[in-house]
Amino acid sequence: MNNNSFIINAKKFNKLSNKFNEYHNNNINIFIHLITIPLTIFELILAINKVSKNTYISKIISFIYLISLAYYDLPFNVICLTSYSLAMLVIISEKIKTKFLYNIGLFIIGYLMQDFSHYITNELTYQSSYINSTLNSNSIANLFIENTYYLLPLIISSSCKYSIVYKRQGYYKIISLLPMMYFYMQNYIFNKYNIKYPWQFKEYSFEKYSFSNLYYLLPLMILSYYTKYTIFLIGTSYIHHIRYIVTYYYRNNVEYIKFKKEVISYNIISHLQLYILYLTSYKNTQEILSNKYSIIFIILGNILSVYCIYLSGIDICCLGLELGYITKRITKFPCNLSLNPIILSQLIILYLMNNNYIFNKNWSYLAHAHMMFYIVHFMQHYLNIFIKCKLPY
Repeated sequence: MNNNSFIINAKKFNKLSNKFNEYHNNNINIFIHLITIPLTIFELILAINKVSKNTYISKIISFIYLISLAYYDLPFNVICLTSYSLAMLVIISEKIKTKFLYNIGLFIIGYLMQDFSHYITNELTYQSSYINSTLNSNSIANLFIENTYYLLPLIISSSCKYSIVYKRQGYYKIISLLPMMYFYMQNYIFNKYNIKYPWQFKEYSFEKYSFSNLYYLLPLMILSYYTKYTIFLIGTSYIHHIRYIVTYYYRNNVEYIKFKKEVISYNIISHLQLYILYLTSYKNTQEILSNKYSIIFIILGNILSVYCIYLSGIDICCLGLELGYITKRITKFPCNLSLNPIILSQLIILYLMNNNYIFNKNWSYLAHAHMMFYIVHFMQHYLNIFIKCKLPY
């Protein structure tokens, strides 16, 4: 493809992306769309898997779609992120089995949640800009197809609108396909040798060597290096939440030592990033003084959390009691409360972090997602929601 066609295609996507961004400027709206759009795509993938009875068709379609994006000269980092996102959706779809009716229901919910997101953030939908226009039906249909076809790269582009990277060289098109190729190849190896991903529930087994975390973190670091740090941030911020929630629910023959090491490691990675982003959001002493009460309560909240961990011990904090590895309950205050003091203190801390204007503007979605996971696990713990099964003794 010559340089002139590159410029034409780049300008075409830029025009479409700029128009799309006019209706997706609010960070909360973008964050919700980053959940609902992959959800609708995920339900389509599940439906294809159900019809074809495997994931080969989904992998082929996703790869052809990605080639078309590279052919039409979308931004390099947008294609890389789309490549990564689609590959992960297809891989995760292998582990999910739902009824077709549920797929339809969740697809509709994902679509309606996008409209609801626009409503609560007071932004019009991009779809309304052409459906309510004076264009003829063919033009409206073409715009709708274009919007649908580019929907995932468009919302990714909105989330990194200030750091779009274009590359003219042809070999960058091949590089942009590598994340999907890598993860599909990795998925084949994982399935062949029965290796588990870090977020998956792991049944008890003796493994001499395990590199699942390395397989996950290394490509994530490489992808983030060449695209955007946010990918590594999101990819590592919530693994410990997911492992806690899933393990608490199933509790069946958990390889406890490995589980404990992983949740502690991902917890440390997650909180290090969270607090670095929070602290670097303060640019001068005046900003610190204006948030002094929030900072004081954040410090007190962390002191309470550390004190509760000290009283309880690491094993209890890592579900040792629920999994049957510990039988002694902690009776000292505040660990004897039915309301988990560690989770409550973290919810307050995350809420107060958003009082920092710069942090709230740039990273509010990060704190909100943490709060969502904490609330889910809090309700799970408070209502004692789990599958009753034999514990490993």
